[in-house]
Amino acid sequence: MMDLQSLWRRRKNAFWQEVFPYFRYVGQSGFLLFLGFIFIGGAAGYVGFLGRIPADFPIRTVSLIVLLPFILWSSFRTFLQPADLVYLLRVEPRMKEYFRKSIGYSVKPKLILLSIVYGILWLLYVRADQDPKPFLLLWGVLLALNIMNSYGSWQERRMSRPGVRWSYRLTRCLISIVLLAVWLWQPTWKAVIFSLIVIITYVVALRVPRKHAVPWELLIATERDQRGRFMIFLNWFVDVPSMPQKVYKRTWLNVLGRRIRFQQDSAYEYLYLKTLLRSDVLGMVLRLTALGMLILYWVRSSNWALPLYAFMLLIIGTQLTAIRRFHRYSFWASIYPIPYHFRKKAVVKVARRTHLALAIILWLPLLLMSGAWPMVFAALVGGIAFVYFFQWAWSQKKWMEHEDDEDL
Repeated sequence: MMDLQSLWRRRKNAFWQEVFPYFRYVGQSGFLLFLGFIFIGGAAGYVGFLGRIPADFPIRTVSLIVLLPFILWSSFRTFLQPADLVYLLRVEPRMKEYFRKSIGYSVKPKLILLSIVYGILWLLYVRADQDPKPFLLLWGVLLALNIMNSYGSWQERRMSRPGVRWSYRLTRCLISIVLLAVWLWQPTWKAVIFSLIVIITYVVALRVPRKHAVPWELLIATERDQRGRFMIFLNWFVDVPSMPQKVYKRTWLNVLGRRIRFQQDSAYEYLYLKTLLRSDVLGMVLRLTALGMLILYWVRSSNWALPLYAFMLLIIGTQLTAIRRFHRYSFWASIYPIPYHFRKKAVVKVARRTHLALAIILWLPLLLMSGAWPMVFAALVGGIAFVYFFQWAWSQKKWMEHEDDEDL
């Protein structure tokens, strides 16, 4: 009889044995040292802020915004493979043994990270809130909300109809927002009664939709996407031989591709732009831009605004370097009757234009800085200059096989 728990452990160990050697390059790149400086600087600024908290500081709103993403985060690593549709289908009734390991493996790190974030935020919350909840009580509530989200997310994956699955996901997000807000704003006894009613109702409602015993195709696709995102991160520091990508339709962005001229020297530009628009990379940089705009809005009047603007541009630019990996091993791209140097020019051009557009969008919250117009426009000019310098420095590297030495 197949030991499913041992199978899960072997697959987990195989994954980490594959990716662990790449972490050496992450350390050699100086990225960890850079994060260390950011952590030290952020800790110093945070401690300084704790000593001068404004009387009208919206601590409950800030707590809601900071904690909510860690409560909602409910992904799962199953390490399933496409061949499992054939070889594991016969043991489908016993797959609970396999998924029990996946759920525990996925949920525990989220609870630890949520606890760390809560512990850091508590230092501000207990000083700024006029009527703070007890530490252990609120901590237990946050852990319970995260477990509820994990349970709901797993049940959503089993739902047979995509429309129902998305409606339940939206409902779960709204419930989490409301419950966290109730615990932050309302007295404890009201929050307890309201939470029990809502959670019991939600758990009962999860039993209504029809479900698959094991949603094989969805879980395999999700595992492939999560592996691909992990490989994209490692690809910042070293060439990764295998980078599976999920393709998104995003037909509303097709108009951008139509603006490229129908000429030989624009063929690669069209190819790489269309690939970017349908890739995970675009989603990542858009999420980073949205997060950066939110952060810049909150710190727009502090001395941290401009350094954070530059930091977010650096992170976004680093993400965009993944464009060079598109079609690297594509057979068809290697036989196009187009001079090879057009390929690198197109990659740099697409990355530069995307980076520049996001730099301008990211700059918009700084317009709300009061009485500092010269600094605001200096930030825009500096951001544009940073983008051009970053893309120029990146383009000087020889990151393509048989790369021509022609100037860009």
